[in-house]
Parts: sequence; structure tokens; C-alpha cells
Amino acid sequence: MALPQLVPGMIFARDYRVLRHLSAGGMGAVYVVEQVSTQRQRALKIMLPDLVRDPKNRERFTQEATVGARIRSDHLVEVVAAGIDEATETPWMAMELLEGDELAKVLEQRALSPGELLEVFRQLCHGLGAAHRGGLVHRDLKPQNIFLAHARREGSPTR
Repeated sequence: MALPQLVPGMIFARDYRVLRHLSAGGMGAVYVVEQVSTQRQRALKIMLPDLVRDPKNRERFTQEATVGARIRSDHLVEVVAAGIDEATETPWMAMELLEGDELAKVLEQRALSPGELLEVFRQLCHGLGAAHRGGLVHRDLKPQNIFLAHARREGSPTR
């Protein structure tokens, strides 16, 4: 099994052209990709190569993708597709690509007012509630894993 080294321009899972690396966490790496079939930009999360061989990690990643695709909330990123890449046997999930910043980055730049903090916390509770009702427990809640998305239109919630 050849584990993936995603580089700009390559096609992954037959439908995603890699544009650039976005971030990495404890379980996976996230890339900005273009979904070739729809010509839409997405966020593509793949399991880290060191974790792919462990069946428990694969199961957890796959469950996150499956449950994440089922849950609909204005306060959670939408999982639009998921699978296992045939060539590398690497689990992946494609998500909507959000614009904004991690809460940790925002807090490095400035303090939030009490009102802003309350609004972030309120929306975070809505998102976590939807995840819990869908059977998903986050397990790694911290400012680096909370994304403050720009509102798409006036009055729409951030995620």
C-alpha cells in the first residue's frame, strides 16, 4: 500500500484536484481541492499516513465521516462525500470549504468582547448539540479546533 503524499495538481480519489495544503491535526491533514466533477472548491481531509494502518483509527475516521455526513446544522461543517482511495487505501472526507479563522488565531490577534465570546459559545453549543444528537462526540475541543466562519449573508450563523 502506497501512502499518499498530496501535492498541488495531483488527482486524489479520482475526483479531487489538490490545490494546496491547509492544515494538519492529530488525525488527519486537510487540503484545499477542486472537486473535478462539480468544479467546486472543497476541503479534503485524509488520514495521516502513520495512522492509516491501525484498524481502530480507520474505523474512527470512517465513523466521523459517516456520522458527519448525516448531521445537518448551520453550526457544523458539511461533509459532502467520503470514501477510501483505491490506490492508497486511505480514508478521506470532502467537506464544504469555509472562509474564516480558527478561534485560536483570532485570540492571538485580539481579545473577544464579552458579547462576542457569548455568541461564539452559544453557536458552539448549538453545533455540539447537533453532533451529540447525531451520535458524534468531538473528543478534542480546543480553540484550534473551533472555526469562526465568515457569514455567507447578513444574519446567517457562523460555524
